Amino acid sequence: MALDISLIFRAVNIIAAVFIIVGGVSTIIKGGTYRRVCFPNFIQGIFCIIFGAVTVLFEFKLPSQITRYASFMFGFGGRAIFYIFIGGITLNYGPLSIACGVIVLLIGVVYLVLEFVPGIQTPTNMQMEAFEQSLGYNSVRTTAPMPPQQHAGIPHEYDSAHASEAAASPYPTKTYVSDGAVV
Repeated sequence: MALDISLIFRAVNIIAAVFIIVGGVSTIIKGGTYRRVCFPNFIQGIFCIIFGAVTVLFEFKLPSQITRYASFMFGFGGRAIFYIFIGGITLNYGPLSIACGVIVLLIGVVYLVLEFVPGIQTPTNMQMEAFEQSLGYNSVRTTAPMPPQQHAGIPHEYDSAHASEAAASPYPTKTYVSDGAVV
């Protein structure tokens, strides 16, 4: 009986999100104890709670409104930097928030190492296909040929048959026109 590695990564992400939320609550509670002004700590805790809730949400559903601006969460490298950043923010005021910050930091460091290990594949909810499906793009990639690139000042022959094939692609394509040599 083989355990799907995707489930392990989902569980780790949920655990990290719970520690982010607990660290945020601890920052709100303990933030005003050691300083006179606690409003910045309150805002910091609220942001940690929101980021933890969004991380949990990403494990179960990928809303297009959020994934459009959080594409870094769809890979080990981006998620590692996110966890390291949030773990560093959570490291403050009291033993509970320090423990939560250290755990989230360690998960981020492990994800950063996994970014450079070629044998480990990202979980299904962290792959680019999941990101594209959440935005409504077709996940089937086409191999339509792109029009040839024009170099500055060098004319080329352009086949109109390639243009119709590229127009049939579900992905938008950009065409750059050169006015001449760039100085």
